[in-house]
Amino acid sequence: MPKRNDHINVSRILFYGMTALYFCLLWYLFYSELAVYPTDPNYRFESDTYVHVKFALHDGFFHSLSAFVYLALSKLPFVNYTVSALLALITAGTVILTERLIRILPGAEDMPSWMVYITSFAFNLVMGFYVPFINKQHYIGYENANLWHNSTYIFMRFFAVLTVYYFILLYKKPREFSARTWILFTLSMLLGTAFKASFFTVFAPFLAVVLLTDLVTKRLHFKSVFIIALSVLPSLIVMALQSAVLFNGAEKTSIVISPFTTFSQRGDHPKVTLVLSVLFLISVLVFNLKNIFNDRAYGLSVLFYAIGFLEAFLFAESGARSLDSNFMWGYSSALFFAFIFAFVRGYKSFKEGCAPKWLFALQSLILFWHAVSGVWHFVLLLQGFTYFA
Repeated sequence: MPKRNDHINVSRILFYGMTALYFCLLWYLFYSELAVYPTDPNYRFESDTYVHVKFALHDGFFHSLSAFVYLALSKLPFVNYTVSALLALITAGTVILTERLIRILPGAEDMPSWMVYITSFAFNLVMGFYVPFINKQHYIGYENANLWHNSTYIFMRFFAVLTVYYFILLYKKPREFSARTWILFTLSMLLGTAFKASFFTVFAPFLAVVLLTDLVTKRLHFKSVFIIALSVLPSLIVMALQSAVLFNGAEKTSIVISPFTTFSQRGDHPKVTLVLSVLFLISVLVFNLKNIFNDRAYGLSVLFYAIGFLEAFLFAESGARSLDSNFMWGYSSALFFAFIFAFVRGYKSFKEGCAPKWLFALQSLILFWHAVSGVWHFVLLLQGFTYFA
Protein backbone atom coordinates (compact mmCIF):
# COMPACT_ATOMS: atom_id res chain seq x y z
CA MET A 1 0.00 0.00 0.00
CA PRO A 2 2.74 2.55 0.78
CA LYS A 3 4.31 1.89 -2.61
CA ARG A 4 1.00 2.60 -4.33
CA ASN A 5 0.60 5.89 -2.42
CA ASP A 6 4.16 6.88 -3.30
CA HIS A 7 3.43 6.11 -6.95
CA ILE A 8 0.26 8.20 -6.89
CA ASN A 9 2.08 11.12 -5.26
CA VAL A 10 4.84 10.99 -7.85
CA SER A 11 2.35 10.88 -10.72
CA ARG A 12 0.45 13.81 -9.21
CA ILE A 13 3.65 15.85 -8.83
CA LEU A 14 4.62 15.08 -12.42
CA PHE A 15 1.14 16.03 -13.62
CA TYR A 16 1.17 19.43 -11.95
CA GLY A 17 4.79 19.97 -12.95
CA MET A 18 3.94 19.31 -16.60
CA THR A 19 0.90 21.58 -16.30
CA ALA A 20 3.14 24.36 -14.94
CA LEU A 21 5.55 23.87 -17.86
CA TYR A 22 2.62 23.88 -20.26
CA PHE A 23 1.46 27.17 -18.71
CA CYS A 24 4.88 28.74 -19.35
CA LEU A 25 4.89 27.63 -22.99
CA LEU A 26 1.35 28.91 -23.42
CA TRP A 27 2.25 32.26 -21.89
CA TYR A 28 5.09 32.62 -24.39
CA LEU A 29 2.85 31.64 -27.29
CA PHE A 30 -0.05 33.91 -26.39
CA TYR A 31 2.27 36.83 -25.65
CA SER A 32 3.89 36.32 -29.06
CA GLU A 33 0.47 36.30 -30.71
CA LEU A 34 -0.27 39.70 -29.14
CA ALA A 35 3.15 41.35 -29.24
CA VAL A 36 3.98 40.93 -32.93
CA TYR A 37 1.37 42.77 -34.97
CA PRO A 38 0.14 41.87 -38.47
CA THR A 39 1.55 45.13 -39.85
CA ASP A 40 5.03 44.23 -38.62
CA PRO A 41 7.25 42.80 -41.40
CA ASN A 42 8.47 40.19 -38.88
CA TYR A 43 4.90 39.07 -38.08
CA ARG A 44 4.71 35.31 -37.68
CA PHE A 45 2.41 34.38 -34.79
CA GLU A 46 -0.90 34.64 -36.63
CA SER A 47 -3.99 34.32 -34.45
CA ASP A 48 -7.58 35.38 -33.93
CA THR A 49 -6.63 36.46 -30.41
CA TYR A 50 -4.92 39.62 -31.67
CA VAL A 51 -8.10 40.48 -33.59
CA HIS A 52 -10.29 39.85 -30.53
CA VAL A 53 -8.18 42.20 -28.41
CA LYS A 54 -8.22 44.79 -31.17
CA PHE A 55 -12.03 44.56 -31.33
CA ALA A 56 -12.23 45.54 -27.66
CA LEU A 57 -9.44 48.10 -27.31
CA HIS A 58 -9.57 49.89 -30.67
CA ASP A 59 -12.83 49.11 -32.46
CA GLY A 60 -15.29 49.21 -29.58
CA PHE A 61 -16.86 45.96 -30.79
CA PHE A 62 -18.10 43.97 -27.79
CA HIS A 63 -19.31 40.68 -29.23
CA SER A 64 -18.08 38.55 -26.35
CA LEU A 65 -17.40 38.72 -22.63
CA SER A 66 -13.74 38.43 -23.56
CA ALA A 67 -13.90 41.97 -24.98
CA PHE A 68 -14.92 43.31 -21.56
CA VAL A 69 -12.16 41.27 -19.91
CA TYR A 70 -9.56 42.72 -22.29
CA LEU A 71 -10.89 46.22 -21.74
CA ALA A 72 -10.54 45.81 -17.97
CA LEU A 73 -7.02 44.36 -18.28
CA SER A 74 -6.00 47.25 -20.53
CA LYS A 75 -6.21 49.52 -17.49
CA LEU A 76 -3.29 47.62 -15.99
CA PRO A 77 0.34 48.07 -17.10
CA PHE A 78 1.83 45.53 -19.51
CA VAL A 79 -1.51 44.56 -21.02
CA ASN A 80 0.01 42.00 -23.40
CA TYR A 81 1.59 40.16 -20.48
CA THR A 82 -1.58 40.14 -18.40
CA VAL A 83 -3.87 39.06 -21.24
CA SER A 84 -1.50 36.30 -22.36
CA ALA A 85 -1.02 35.13 -18.75
CA LEU A 86 -4.80 34.90 -18.28
CA LEU A 87 -5.22 32.90 -21.50
CA ALA A 88 -2.37 30.59 -20.45
CA LEU A 89 -3.96 30.12 -17.03
CA ILE A 90 -7.35 29.29 -18.56
CA THR A 91 -5.83 26.83 -21.06
CA ALA A 92 -3.65 25.08 -18.48
CA GLY A 93 -6.55 25.16 -16.03
CA THR A 94 -8.66 23.22 -18.52
CA VAL A 95 -6.19 20.34 -18.20
CA ILE A 96 -6.80 20.22 -14.45
CA LEU A 97 -10.57 20.47 -14.93
CA THR A 98 -10.38 17.59 -17.40
CA GLU A 99 -8.70 15.45 -14.73
CA ARG A 100 -11.49 16.32 -12.29
CA LEU A 101 -14.11 15.48 -14.92
CA ILE A 102 -12.65 12.07 -15.74
CA ARG A 103 -12.65 11.06 -12.08
CA ILE A 104 -16.44 11.44 -11.76
CA LEU A 105 -17.33 9.66 -15.00
CA PRO A 106 -19.19 6.36 -14.64
CA GLY A 107 -16.71 3.58 -15.37
CA ALA A 108 -13.61 5.64 -14.62
CA GLU A 109 -13.81 5.29 -10.82
CA ASP A 110 -11.15 2.56 -10.73
CA MET A 111 -8.96 4.01 -13.48
CA PRO A 112 -5.33 4.24 -12.29
CA SER A 113 -4.28 7.76 -11.35
CA TRP A 114 -1.35 7.71 -13.77
CA MET A 115 -3.76 6.92 -16.61
CA VAL A 116 -6.11 9.73 -15.57
CA TYR A 117 -3.24 12.23 -15.53
CA ILE A 118 -1.82 11.15 -18.89
CA THR A 119 -5.18 11.12 -20.66
CA SER A 120 -6.17 14.47 -19.12
CA PHE A 121 -3.18 15.98 -20.89
CA ALA A 122 -3.76 13.97 -24.06
CA PHE A 123 -7.37 15.16 -24.41
CA ASN A 124 -6.13 18.75 -24.25
CA LEU A 125 -3.66 18.11 -27.06
CA VAL A 126 -5.50 15.79 -29.47
CA MET A 127 -6.08 16.97 -33.01
CA GLY A 128 -6.99 15.28 -36.28
CA PHE A 129 -5.01 12.09 -37.02
CA TYR A 130 -2.30 13.80 -39.08
CA VAL A 131 -1.32 12.11 -42.35
CA PRO A 132 0.88 14.54 -44.37
CA PHE A 133 0.27 13.04 -47.83
CA ILE A 134 -3.51 13.28 -47.33
CA ASN A 135 -3.63 16.81 -45.89
CA LYS A 136 -0.39 18.76 -45.68
CA GLN A 137 -1.70 21.29 -43.14
CA HIS A 138 -1.87 20.29 -39.49
CA TYR A 139 -4.92 22.29 -38.42
CA ILE A 140 -6.69 23.53 -41.54
CA GLY A 141 -8.55 20.72 -43.27
CA TYR A 142 -9.02 18.65 -40.10
CA GLU A 143 -11.68 19.05 -37.42
CA ASN A 144 -9.99 19.58 -34.08
CA ALA A 145 -10.95 19.56 -30.43
CA ASN A 146 -7.95 21.71 -29.47
CA LEU A 147 -6.58 24.95 -30.84
CA TRP A 148 -4.41 27.76 -29.54
CA HIS A 149 -5.17 30.71 -31.80
CA ASN A 150 -8.72 31.70 -30.80
CA SER A 151 -9.19 33.27 -27.38
CA THR A 152 -12.99 33.08 -27.24
CA TYR A 153 -12.86 29.32 -27.86
CA ILE A 154 -10.22 28.98 -25.13
CA PHE A 155 -12.47 30.73 -22.60
CA MET A 156 -15.58 28.89 -23.78
CA ARG A 157 -14.00 25.44 -23.56
CA PHE A 158 -12.89 26.06 -19.94
CA PHE A 159 -16.46 26.82 -18.88
CA ALA A 160 -17.82 24.03 -21.10
CA VAL A 161 -15.81 21.51 -19.07
CA LEU A 162 -17.21 23.03 -15.88
CA THR A 163 -20.72 22.87 -17.32
CA VAL A 164 -20.42 19.18 -18.17
CA TYR A 165 -18.81 18.49 -14.78
CA TYR A 166 -21.71 20.00 -12.85
CA PHE A 167 -24.26 18.49 -15.22
CA ILE A 168 -22.92 15.03 -14.42
CA LEU A 169 -23.10 15.76 -10.69
CA LEU A 170 -26.72 16.84 -11.12
CA TYR A 171 -27.59 13.95 -13.38
CA LYS A 172 -25.96 11.21 -11.30
CA LYS A 173 -28.50 11.72 -8.51
CA PRO A 174 -31.48 13.34 -10.22
CA ARG A 175 -33.79 12.87 -7.24
CA GLU A 176 -31.33 14.44 -4.77
CA PHE A 177 -31.47 18.03 -5.96
CA SER A 178 -28.53 20.25 -4.93
CA ALA A 179 -29.16 24.00 -5.19
CA ARG A 180 -25.41 24.70 -5.04
CA THR A 181 -24.65 22.31 -7.94
CA TRP A 182 -27.55 23.74 -9.97
CA ILE A 183 -26.30 27.32 -9.46
CA LEU A 184 -22.74 26.36 -10.45
CA PHE A 185 -24.07 24.45 -13.48
CA THR A 186 -26.16 27.45 -14.58
CA LEU A 187 -23.34 29.93 -13.95
CA SER A 188 -20.77 27.83 -15.85
CA MET A 189 -23.09 27.53 -18.84
CA LEU A 190 -23.85 31.26 -18.72
CA LEU A 191 -20.19 32.31 -18.62
CA GLY A 192 -19.25 29.88 -21.39
CA THR A 193 -22.04 31.27 -23.56
CA ALA A 194 -21.02 34.84 -22.77
CA PHE A 195 -17.53 34.15 -24.10
CA LYS A 196 -18.70 32.14 -27.13
CA ALA A 197 -22.16 30.67 -27.71
CA SER A 198 -20.97 27.74 -29.84
CA PHE A 199 -20.90 25.15 -27.05
CA PHE A 200 -24.35 26.27 -25.88
CA THR A 201 -25.82 25.83 -29.37
CA VAL A 202 -24.91 22.14 -29.12
CA PHE A 203 -25.51 21.62 -25.41
CA ALA A 204 -28.97 23.25 -25.28
CA PRO A 205 -30.62 20.93 -27.85
CA PHE A 206 -28.78 17.99 -26.26
CA LEU A 207 -30.21 18.92 -22.88
CA ALA A 208 -33.69 19.32 -24.37
CA VAL A 209 -33.59 15.80 -25.86
CA VAL A 210 -32.29 14.29 -22.61
CA LEU A 211 -34.85 16.02 -20.40
CA LEU A 212 -37.78 15.23 -22.68
CA THR A 213 -36.71 11.58 -22.87
CA ASP A 214 -36.36 11.38 -19.10
CA LEU A 215 -39.76 12.97 -18.64
CA VAL A 216 -41.43 10.50 -20.99
CA THR A 217 -39.65 7.50 -19.45
CA LYS A 218 -40.33 8.86 -15.94
CA ARG A 219 -36.66 8.81 -14.98
CA LEU A 220 -37.17 12.38 -13.79
CA HIS A 221 -40.21 14.04 -12.28
CA PHE A 222 -41.63 17.07 -14.05
CA LYS A 223 -40.37 19.32 -11.24
CA SER A 224 -36.76 18.14 -11.75
CA VAL A 225 -37.01 18.58 -15.51
CA PHE A 226 -38.45 22.06 -15.10
CA ILE A 227 -35.74 23.17 -12.67
CA ILE A 228 -32.90 21.89 -14.85
CA ALA A 229 -34.52 23.44 -17.93
CA LEU A 230 -34.62 26.81 -16.15
CA SER A 231 -30.81 26.80 -16.09
CA VAL A 232 -30.82 27.41 -19.84
CA LEU A 233 -32.74 30.70 -19.74
CA PRO A 234 -29.87 33.05 -18.71
CA SER A 235 -27.69 31.64 -21.49
CA LEU A 236 -30.51 32.03 -24.02
CA ILE A 237 -30.81 35.70 -23.11
CA VAL A 238 -27.06 36.23 -23.47
CA MET A 239 -27.00 34.44 -26.83
CA ALA A 240 -29.86 36.64 -28.06
CA LEU A 241 -27.88 39.76 -27.09
CA GLN A 242 -24.79 38.44 -28.86
CA SER A 243 -26.82 37.70 -31.98
CA ALA A 244 -28.12 41.27 -31.95
CA VAL A 245 -24.50 42.48 -32.08
CA LEU A 246 -23.19 39.95 -34.61
CA PHE A 247 -26.17 39.98 -36.98
CA ASN A 248 -27.03 43.67 -36.84
CA GLY A 249 -27.42 43.97 -40.61
CA ALA A 250 -24.18 45.86 -41.20
CA GLU A 251 -22.39 42.80 -42.61
CA LYS A 252 -25.48 41.26 -44.27
CA THR A 253 -24.78 37.88 -42.72
CA SER A 254 -27.32 35.11 -42.27
CA ILE A 255 -27.48 31.43 -41.39
CA VAL A 256 -28.28 29.08 -44.28
CA ILE A 257 -28.82 25.35 -44.71
CA SER A 258 -25.95 24.13 -46.85
CA PRO A 259 -24.91 20.50 -46.22
CA PHE A 260 -21.18 19.80 -45.92
CA THR A 261 -20.19 23.41 -46.71
CA THR A 262 -18.58 24.00 -43.29
CA PHE A 263 -16.52 20.82 -43.57
CA SER A 264 -15.44 21.35 -47.17
CA GLN A 265 -14.33 25.00 -47.13
CA ARG A 266 -10.66 24.17 -46.58
CA GLY A 267 -8.33 21.22 -46.89
CA ASP A 268 -7.06 18.92 -49.62
CA HIS A 269 -9.42 15.97 -49.07
CA PRO A 270 -12.19 17.06 -46.68
CA LYS A 271 -14.10 13.76 -46.76
CA VAL A 272 -11.03 11.76 -45.82
CA THR A 273 -9.91 14.21 -43.12
CA LEU A 274 -13.44 14.19 -41.70
CA VAL A 275 -12.84 10.50 -40.94
CA LEU A 276 -9.24 10.97 -39.79
CA SER A 277 -10.37 13.66 -37.35
CA VAL A 278 -12.49 11.08 -35.52
CA LEU A 279 -10.46 7.93 -36.16
CA PHE A 280 -10.16 7.18 -32.44
CA LEU A 281 -13.90 7.66 -31.95
CA ILE A 282 -14.61 5.25 -34.80
CA SER A 283 -12.18 2.66 -33.36
CA VAL A 284 -14.22 2.67 -30.14
CA LEU A 285 -17.67 2.98 -31.70
CA VAL A 286 -17.50 0.02 -34.07
CA PHE A 287 -16.88 -2.33 -31.13
CA ASN A 288 -19.39 -0.67 -28.81
CA LEU A 289 -22.53 -0.17 -30.90
CA LYS A 290 -24.71 -1.97 -28.37
CA ASN A 291 -23.25 0.11 -25.55
CA ILE A 292 -24.78 3.25 -27.04
CA PHE A 293 -27.97 1.90 -25.46
CA ASN A 294 -26.51 -0.15 -22.58
CA ASP A 295 -24.06 2.47 -21.27
CA ARG A 296 -25.99 5.67 -20.58
CA ALA A 297 -22.92 7.90 -20.22
CA TYR A 298 -21.44 6.71 -23.51
CA GLY A 299 -24.82 6.87 -25.24
CA LEU A 300 -25.35 10.47 -24.15
CA SER A 301 -21.86 11.41 -25.34
CA VAL A 302 -22.65 9.93 -28.77
CA LEU A 303 -25.88 11.97 -28.81
CA PHE A 304 -23.97 15.14 -27.90
CA TYR A 305 -21.41 14.49 -30.63
CA ALA A 306 -24.15 13.73 -33.18
CA ILE A 307 -25.87 17.06 -32.50
CA GLY A 308 -22.58 18.93 -32.89
CA PHE A 309 -21.84 17.07 -36.11
CA LEU A 310 -25.30 17.68 -37.59
CA GLU A 311 -25.13 21.41 -36.86
CA ALA A 312 -21.73 21.71 -38.54
CA PHE A 313 -22.82 19.48 -41.42
CA LEU A 314 -26.12 21.22 -42.15
CA PHE A 315 -25.54 24.88 -41.40
CA ALA A 316 -23.28 27.60 -42.74
CA GLU A 317 -23.20 31.39 -42.89
CA SER A 318 -23.66 33.57 -45.91
CA GLY A 319 -22.31 37.03 -46.56
CA ALA A 320 -19.28 38.54 -44.84
CA ARG A 321 -18.82 35.57 -42.49
CA SER A 322 -19.28 32.87 -45.12
CA LEU A 323 -15.63 31.73 -45.00
CA ASP A 324 -15.26 31.80 -41.20
CA SER A 325 -16.62 28.26 -40.60
CA ASN A 326 -18.18 29.42 -37.35
CA PHE A 327 -20.34 26.33 -36.94
CA MET A 328 -17.10 24.39 -36.49
CA TRP A 329 -16.58 25.82 -32.98
CA GLY A 330 -19.54 23.93 -31.54
CA TYR A 331 -18.46 20.76 -33.30
CA SER A 332 -14.93 21.17 -31.90
CA SER A 333 -16.28 21.35 -28.35
CA ALA A 334 -18.40 18.23 -29.01
CA LEU A 335 -15.28 16.46 -30.28
CA PHE A 336 -13.42 17.28 -27.08
CA PHE A 337 -15.98 15.53 -24.89
CA ALA A 338 -16.47 12.69 -27.38
CA PHE A 339 -12.78 11.77 -27.06
CA ILE A 340 -13.01 11.66 -23.26
CA PHE A 341 -16.16 9.53 -23.07
CA ALA A 342 -14.98 7.20 -25.86
CA PHE A 343 -11.75 6.46 -24.01
CA VAL A 344 -13.63 5.70 -20.81
CA ARG A 345 -15.92 3.38 -22.78
CA GLY A 346 -12.91 1.61 -24.31
CA TYR A 347 -11.32 1.27 -20.87
CA LYS A 348 -14.55 -0.17 -19.41
CA SER A 349 -14.79 -2.76 -22.19
CA PHE A 350 -11.19 -3.76 -21.52
CA LYS A 351 -11.65 -3.99 -17.74
CA GLU A 352 -14.91 -5.92 -18.04
CA GLY A 353 -13.27 -8.44 -20.34
CA CYS A 354 -15.58 -7.51 -23.23
CA ALA A 355 -12.68 -6.44 -25.43
CA PRO A 356 -9.30 -8.11 -25.98
CA LYS A 357 -6.09 -6.45 -24.85
CA TRP A 358 -4.93 -5.91 -28.41
CA LEU A 359 -8.03 -3.84 -29.18
CA PHE A 360 -7.55 -1.49 -26.23
CA ALA A 361 -3.86 -1.24 -27.16
CA LEU A 362 -4.78 -0.35 -30.75
CA GLN A 363 -7.30 2.27 -29.61
CA SER A 364 -4.69 3.74 -27.26
CA LEU A 365 -2.15 3.84 -30.08
CA ILE A 366 -4.60 5.72 -32.32
CA LEU A 367 -5.32 8.15 -29.48
CA PHE A 368 -1.55 8.56 -29.01
CA TRP A 369 -1.11 9.68 -32.64
CA HIS A 370 -4.03 12.10 -32.28
CA ALA A 371 -2.12 13.60 -29.33
CA VAL A 372 1.20 13.58 -31.21
CA SER A 373 -0.54 15.42 -34.07
CA GLY A 374 -1.59 18.10 -31.59
CA VAL A 375 1.87 18.39 -30.04
CA TRP A 376 3.38 18.66 -33.53
CA HIS A 377 1.07 21.56 -34.36
CA PHE A 378 1.68 23.21 -30.97
CA VAL A 379 5.46 23.08 -31.44
CA LEU A 380 5.09 24.68 -34.88
CA LEU A 381 3.04 27.48 -33.32
CA LEU A 382 5.75 28.03 -30.69
CA GLN A 383 8.23 28.48 -33.54
CA GLY A 384 6.08 31.21 -35.05
CA PHE A 385 4.43 29.24 -37.84
CA THR A 386 0.91 30.29 -38.76
CA TYR A 387 -1.93 27.96 -37.79
CA PHE A 388 -2.44 27.54 -41.54
CA ALA A 389 0.88 25.63 -41.66
